[in-house]
Amino acid sequence: MILIITQIILVVSNILIIVLLARALLSWIIYFGVRYDSALGRFYRFLTNITEPLVAPVRRLLSRFINTGMFDLAPLVTFFIIIIVSRILITILYAIASA
Repeated sequence: MILIITQIILVVSNILIIVLLARALLSWIIYFGVRYDSALGRFYRFLTNITEPLVAPVRRLLSRFINTGMFDLAPLVTFFIIIIVSRILITILYAIASA
């Protein structure tokens, strides 16, 4: 049972990381001239709509402490938070299983 839950945590975290990475890469492409009404622009808006509930709270928290100017570090910080939380959850699950 622990193995199944661990696999689910890994799959979900990996999907979130891939989506965040795609969002970040597409934001650069969009910035350098791809139109929002193109297929790539629509896909970028789709990824933004999916990830914004995760990124927005991190962005608000970062804005309290750091002025990054035009750079949005929230997706990068969210990326690391997902990795850290998934590792912590997996460690807790294995600790519970071995107890």
